[in-house]
Amino acid sequence: LSETELAKKYGMSRTPIRRVLQMLEAEGLVETKPNVGSIVTTVDLKSLRDAFALRIRLSELLGDMSPVSDLYPVMMALDELLPECKALVERPDVGALCAISHRLQDVLLGLSGNSEYRTVTDALYYKTIRAYYTILAELDWRMEAEAQVEEIHEILVSLQANDVRAVGLVRRNH
Repeated sequence: LSETELAKKYGMSRTPIRRVLQMLEAEGLVETKPNVGSIVTTVDLKSLRDAFALRIRLSELLGDMSPVSDLYPVMMALDELLPECKALVERPDVGALCAISHRLQDVLLGLSGNSEYRTVTDALYYKTIRAYYTILAELDWRMEAEAQVEEIHEILVSLQANDVRAVGLVRRNH
């Protein structure tokens, strides 16, 4: 990854690009080598398994981590996300499904008022999801897209019942 090329592509200076690359390096997602640049690291399977196991357990705690009282903004965001995801069942687009997954993660983080929970959960999400994205194109597309639709639908049903704990369990199960 070239700082110069990324800065040019995103229309910004190299300084914010460098900061992002440093954050990614701290999370073990890239390795920076002098006179070479930043290189995306390979997935360490043991570390990935450990991170995923922790991510699953933490998702179960969502309802206990200072849940917000106003669920309406989250439900509205999910109502917008659901038809976009349904459209992908018949129209495979790995990038679009990844974007929906990221937006779902962001929306669900808004259910907790605990900033540490949000930080750790988000870091584990991005650490583990990249392995899924690597193999997504090789999986049964319809099954993967329908699973995402089902997850969003089940989360909406849980929120309509005012049950944030159930949202965490849905997330864990999916």
